[in-house]
Amino acid sequence: MKLTWQRDPKPLYLCARMAYEHGAVTPTGLRDEHLDPVAAWCQENRCGVRTAFDQFRFRNEQEIAMFLLRWS
Repeated sequence: MKLTWQRDPKPLYLCARMAYEHGAVTPTGLRDEHLDPVAAWCQENRCGVRTAFDQFRFRNEQEIAMFLLRWS
């Protein structure tokens, strides 16, 4: 399993998804233990905010790029 990110229809939002070895990409399988470290990193680095269980909001495209460099 691997954590992946998908653009949300809302601008400057990303949604977490779980990618599986057999090719499926789905929100199924996500747990707090997968996303809590991401949310903590966002808070420590002032880069994005967790707005829902699997959703993160950013101020601009530069923040998204920084986030994806770390979490992709």
